[in-house]
Amino acid sequence: MSVLAVTAIGKDRPGLVAAVTGVLHARGGNIEDSAMTILGGHFAIVLLVTTDDEPEHLDSLLHAQLATFGLTISVSHAAVPATTLASTHLLSVYGSDKPGIVATVTKALADNGANIVDLETQIVGQPDEPVYAMVLEFSCTDEAAISKAITHACSALGVDHTLRNIATETY
Repeated sequence: MSVLAVTAIGKDRPGLVAAVTGVLHARGGNIEDSAMTILGGHFAIVLLVTTDDEPEHLDSLLHAQLATFGLTISVSHAAVPATTLASTHLLSVYGSDKPGIVATVTKALADNGANIVDLETQIVGQPDEPVYAMVLEFSCTDEAAISKAITHACSALGVDHTLRNIATETY
């Protein structure tokens, strides 16, 4: 068995998740990890699937069986790390919408060795006063340096932020 990365993007509509995962299940695939979201009316799905299929074969099957959905589909081998870093911190950033918020904050994290595990953004509020909201989960070892870098970046952007430790528990 190998691990394949499967991505699909297309106009959002009911049944997309069921259709994509149904094909994978019918082929004996097991979804190991996934992320799915709607962005501006488009649905995006990223899956890591353990399967006996080769990427080209699974790609052909997905295209054939999901043609009516009009999805852009990609299947490739995925290099899976032996361990996955757990998130250690949660960062919320919010303020007046302007270009550069994501680039500036993520550069501050990267420059200080943080690894982003999850990132979501959204414009909220009224159309005449849009507020940019960003939530990141990341792992890091030097909390003091990260806190200082984020405070400096957010101050330069004129946005507010909240940084919290994430308590990890094993269930």
